[in-house]
Amino acid sequence: MTQDSTAAQLTDRGLKKLTQPKPAPVAIFDTDVKQLQVRASAGGTVSFSVLKRPPGSRTLARFPVGTYPLITLAEARTKARDILREIEGGVDPRVRKAEEDRQAAATQASTFAAVAEAFIARYVRKKRSARRIEQLIRREFVPRWADRPIASIRRADVVALIEEIVDRGHPEAAHTALVYIKRLFSWAIVRGKYGLEHSPADHIGATDLIGAKAVRKRVLDVRELPLIWRAAVEVPFVRLLLLLGVRRSELGDAMRDEFDLDAATWAIPAARMKMNEDVTIPLPPLAVKILRSLPRASNARLFPVMSYSRVKDFIDAQIKRLNGGKALPRWTLHDLRRTFRTGLSTIGIAPHIAELCIAHAQQGMRKVYDQHRYNAEKRKAFAAWEGQLMGIVDPPADNVTPLRRAR
Repeated sequence: MTQDSTAAQLTDRGLKKLTQPKPAPVAIFDTDVKQLQVRASAGGTVSFSVLKRPPGSRTLARFPVGTYPLITLAEARTKARDILREIEGGVDPRVRKAEEDRQAAATQASTFAAVAEAFIARYVRKKRSARRIEQLIRREFVPRWADRPIASIRRADVVALIEEIVDRGHPEAAHTALVYIKRLFSWAIVRGKYGLEHSPADHIGATDLIGAKAVRKRVLDVRELPLIWRAAVEVPFVRLLLLLGVRRSELGDAMRDEFDLDAATWAIPAARMKMNEDVTIPLPPLAVKILRSLPRASNARLFPVMSYSRVKDFIDAQIKRLNGGKALPRWTLHDLRRTFRTGLSTIGIAPHIAELCIAHAQQGMRKVYDQHRYNAEKRKAFAAWEGQLMGIVDPPADNVTPLRRAR
């Protein structure tokens, strides 16, 4: 045989011989299906293809069928006949395959998992609480609807998800989940490429489905604060939360270069603050001491590995160990911030200074006309709170200063 194509009745025995090395490539047309050609390279690679003019063309085109022996001779003939029938029916198999691939890609891109990944990359990661939101989406939403087209999700699916979270005893988490699933669907609709025209979360009221969102008023008292402080002897993160009154995410996401310990300041960039404004926190002496004691790490983050739930579980376990096996009534890390703010009022810090200490914006016309930073006043407030707190968690004998509960 030569490289020029010949015609012969193809057989499995003949195809097996073609898989052996040979001096030159071989091309043979099948006499049973005349447009079916088998080509064998000099190295023994054998492949099938159909040669036929596609609709609207004057030149022959090659339509791949498969490689032997992954496809048998019988299968190659069947596929070749299918291709020929398509062409004779006015369809170009290449165009049809390209459209199928396009539709498959569009379908894959419109699965809930794919849309969720796009939402995380383009929307969530710009947010101050990006890590917490991303964890919520991956934990609650994606496992449930991963491979479903986002347009197939119905209101009943969303309701079932939220009610499941409520039934697990986490109504606050259910409120948060409803907020972000609504945002995800709205974001997808605006893009106009996922086949979603209406949000299945529309007209789902949080109050009707979950109940009114509870407003927490928990303030830790003089019996609880010493237990938490002692339990956190190996957890500087918790002690800093109580000393500084910041949100857990603000401290958990802190970068080392935000701190100037010589100047005793912490500069938090606007991108990480709820009010989207730069904030400078004057560090009281004990906070500086704690920060200096933290081990240096190659990671730029102050706390390279941070799981708030694990921190809380560890502190609770330590409290039970220190408290004769008795746990504190339900409390959260955010209660430390509320305790800090209440403590500032207890020791007579002016309300507008106390609000600035927890990075709340000034209210009313003061917000517009009073642009003073009150840094000196804030520093005095933080130092005063440190003294008050130390008097509670490590008081001199017979000298305990009470901290009022919020009513």
